[in-house]
Amino acid sequence: MKLKLHSNAGFDFGNSELDAYVNGVLIAQPNVFAVAGKNPWSDDDLDVKKNLSNIYDNMVVSIISGAVRTNMYAVGRHALKTYGENVTSLYVKGNNAKSDQEVPYVSSLAVLAAQAVEEANRSGANVNEIELTVDMATALPVKQHMPTNIDTMKKKFMDDTHTVSVHLGLTKKVDVKIKFEYVHILQEGTPPVFALQMDQNGDWRTGGYNPASNENDLFTEFAKIYDLPADTDGSYLDGKNLLHVDLGDGTLDDPFTRGDSVDKDFCSGVNHGVGHAIADSIDDLLDLAPHVFNSLSRQQYSDILRSQYSGRKHKFLPEALSAFRPHCENQVNQILKHIADQILKIGANEIDIVPVYGGGSILMRDYLEPKLKQLCDDSRIQLFYVPAKYAVTLNAEGLDFFVHSDIYKALKSQAVTVAAPIAEKTKKQIAAAKEQ
Repeated sequence: MKLKLHSNAGFDFGNSELDAYVNGVLIAQPNVFAVAGKNPWSDDDLDVKKNLSNIYDNMVVSIISGAVRTNMYAVGRHALKTYGENVTSLYVKGNNAKSDQEVPYVSSLAVLAAQAVEEANRSGANVNEIELTVDMATALPVKQHMPTNIDTMKKKFMDDTHTVSVHLGLTKKVDVKIKFEYVHILQEGTPPVFALQMDQNGDWRTGGYNPASNENDLFTEFAKIYDLPADTDGSYLDGKNLLHVDLGDGTLDDPFTRGDSVDKDFCSGVNHGVGHAIADSIDDLLDLAPHVFNSLSRQQYSDILRSQYSGRKHKFLPEALSAFRPHCENQVNQILKHIADQILKIGANEIDIVPVYGGGSILMRDYLEPKLKQLCDDSRIQLFYVPAKYAVTLNAEGLDFFVHSDIYKALKSQAVTVAAPIAEKTKKQIAAAKEQ
């Protein structure tokens, strides 16, 4: 049986984690893949049932696409669990643009296909093939957000129909043919302009992006620090000038926004972040715990550090923190220097608030917040350090808000209108060539 579906998707391709909203539902995965030598499933009964009930933990797909090499891939948590440090992740050093690496394409195609299979399974239909059309918004780091990279990423998504086979069992698979109707690429750091102010329903935000969460603590700590009303919500940011500090694993993006508009004269970014500190810490941790780890990936090290915020702390968290601390301090010093330079460049009087968020902001908070607070106090700027439970997904939430917005619809309509005469001209050129 064949099924036709459509997805609206916002993808945040983090250097460590992929956060995506697909049809309004958040999907979070380690942003990694491994080429699989064979189908890992051995049964068409137990495996299919297990994989359909927990599809994102067991993503194994075969991809035929112009965007990536034709291969079978283990993706996300299954790749990390099965292949450990032998996974492919985004390369955070040097000038390797995300648009030129395979990770964003493999991860997004796998997640979109898995979500389509999950949706088909919920309908109760026995589906073997799905035709999926997609409207998508994503983002590139500020320093990579240039016409060549934007064009590369758009073409890789939009110029081809991608066939993704989702392997559910030994022989059971579902073929998902994915066609992107339109893809818009923003600068990383700008989607939170939407997400910090509005929730999923378009109301002023108080807590979780999904209002059904009934959370209202997004601004609680910020309001106490600056003696604001207890019911402060997203409307407080409306119309204010924000110097964003979006701390990822490999990059810091700090666009400057006036109200809802980005001031492109002051959009900047540097290749500093917690991922660099972790990468530099790995050998030190292996020396501190030589009988425990044979080798370690950046994602595995990150998981150890993140365990300090969970109910089950890793046994070797003290050693991991000890190895991490000096390298994190080095990254923090570089980040502070850059932010101080930006404040001088823009002018302290022009900046109302510095919001800090992103996955890197959590692990760096103990080292960064006190120094950054002093810098902001000296400049009479308010510091809004976004709580950890909201910090990671702001980009994905902003992209989800954007892909449902009238702005996206207008951009898509304009792109289709421009593409139509080009396509017609191409057809005429082909016809003329055939006649010669």
